Amino acid sequence: MDDHYDAGVDAEPTGIDDRLRRIRDELALVESLVRSENEARIAPADIGRVVRSAREGIGRFFDASLFADPAFDMLLFVFLEEEAGRPVETSACYRASGVPRTTAVRWINMLVSLGMFESAPHPTDRRLALLSLSEQTREGVRQWLTSLRPLIERMTLRDQPRAAL
Repeated sequence: MDDHYDAGVDAEPTGIDDRLRRIRDELALVESLVRSENEARIAPADIGRVVRSAREGIGRFFDASLFADPAFDMLLFVFLEEEAGRPVETSACYRASGVPRTTAVRWINMLVSLGMFESAPHPTDRRLALLSLSEQTREGVRQWLTSLRPLIERMTLRDQPRAAL
């Protein structure tokens, strides 16, 4: 008597194989639905707000100037403001950067020259300009924030109570 399964390559799947295939397909569907639900529930802007809050919060524990990254702070600020449908004045961008105005101006000029920011005249105040992200930069920020979603999902899943087995 032979102890191993000896079905040929062309053999029809047995009942158990069909059930396992259906279970696998159903699990893939459930995983897809959960992923879609999380994508709808956790938008890139939500992740961006968490990152921004964390960046601002470090100043409560350490000297914030040690962690100054004006380009990153401005990029995230402009992205979040645009996502909320608000125009971004240069003065608001200065404040969001957390660095002195002259330093912020240098960084904004550099980001404009790199094509990451676009600058347009303010409609009512000639002293100000309105800033926006270029399409390529906006998409890059959105993709980066979206890539952080699995980390957030793992943290939220870890915090949920486990069902009794």
